[in-house]
Amino acid sequence: MPDKFTVIVAGAGPGGCIFARDLAKAGIDVTVYEKGDYDTIGHNWSDAMERSALEATGFAAPFEGSINTGPLAKSNDSTGNSTGIFEQHAYPHMEVWAPDYSSKKIVNFRYVTTDRRALGKLLVDQARQAGANVFFKHEVVDVLLAGGKTLGDIEVKGVVVKDMDAGETKTLQADIVADDTGFNAILRTKLPLSTGIAGKFSNEEFAMVHRTVRKRNKDAIDPVADHYRYGYSTGYQWIQYLNKDEIDTGAGVRYDPKNPDPKDIVQEFISRHPCISDEVIRGGGGLCLVGRSPASLVAKGLVVMGDAASQTIPMTGCGAGGAMMGGKFAAETVIAAASTGKNDCAALWEYNWKWFVDSKRGANYAALTALRNILQDLTHDDISFLFRKDILNDAMLTDSINGIFTLPDLPTMLKTLVGGINRPGLLLKLNAATTAGTKIFKHYLAYPPKWDAARFEDWKAKSDRLFAATVK
Repeated sequence: MPDKFTVIVAGAGPGGCIFARDLAKAGIDVTVYEKGDYDTIGHNWSDAMERSALEATGFAAPFEGSINTGPLAKSNDSTGNSTGIFEQHAYPHMEVWAPDYSSKKIVNFRYVTTDRRALGKLLVDQARQAGANVFFKHEVVDVLLAGGKTLGDIEVKGVVVKDMDAGETKTLQADIVADDTGFNAILRTKLPLSTGIAGKFSNEEFAMVHRTVRKRNKDAIDPVADHYRYGYSTGYQWIQYLNKDEIDTGAGVRYDPKNPDPKDIVQEFISRHPCISDEVIRGGGGLCLVGRSPASLVAKGLVVMGDAASQTIPMTGCGAGGAMMGGKFAAETVIAAASTGKNDCAALWEYNWKWFVDSKRGANYAALTALRNILQDLTHDDISFLFRKDILNDAMLTDSINGIFTLPDLPTMLKTLVGGINRPGLLLKLNAATTAGTKIFKHYLAYPPKWDAARFEDWKAKSDRLFAATVK
């Protein structure tokens, strides 16, 4: 490895911390700048995270039936181990109900409930222990650019960092800059639009989410089970028992002023269930990114991860697991690039390949985004009909909720045709959605394996055309 290869990470989110941790373990000089502070890093509520992502990034999560056990698990009540990252609830299966509660499916829910604030602190601790420098109350506000206007010519050479306590800014050079600044993508969007990867996320690529963790009223007779209400108010609603003392409930809807406020949906649900008390333990909400990744997650001297790269499962809004995998893939690529002293598109392109093709995460998320774009205007009656006819079945819901796009097979197509014959309009919309999703999935698996400017431009142009056909 060359004597010096310097990396700066903007943001201490799950992706940025995994990236910094793994680079530091490899002996690379890496510094993380985070505008928040250590005590309040991450969301102040629990979140569903993919077991596969946690395990792939070094977090073994042992399970015992529906109970999460082990040193990183919280105790089975709210008075025990408060430093664990895993809630007691391990989610082996989940009831998924139609919007009108007329039908349910059983989904293999491959997530574990994770305390995001506790996880955030642990990830920072791991990065520091590996040798990364982490500075809080420091915001990366700009990038240093050189070169031309195209993706192959532009170069990120460093950043401008503001010390939020002192009010001072400084300019820092780096071989690689990582953008983990959230869905505002502060650094990526500073690149020229002509690079094809600098566009901001549109309103249509967001959902509004609210969730609250409440004390459980154990004296109430209210046998409501953990469940996920699918397609409700253009989104979803859920309730889960974190442990014997705490209940988590929330809702998400498409970002649109005409849609109900998810906080009101949650409050109305709580009002009908006496098992959920008025005592709030933690909670919050806001915008949640559910759009597609930029066409490239790299430029010369730049890698992008987390919400800045939209590494989020479109059907659920769960993004921490995808971000951690993005950080892992980016670190593997940068470590290899550092060994040659290279930081250009050719050296960093492997990150794109790992995300879009090798892991299939990017391809799956893109196809599910297309599916959601077409189907998100279905009525409650339409979705409930699909549940009752088993067109939306256990296997299909298991895959989509877990971030996997399922290519339609002949038996599924025949079931859809027969089940939906008395609703031709709905049948046409389903056909359009699955056709668009399949085309986009296959297109993403044909992502350029190596950096080639002309081939990339052709691929991106076709991608834009395919997605344009899925949006009204």
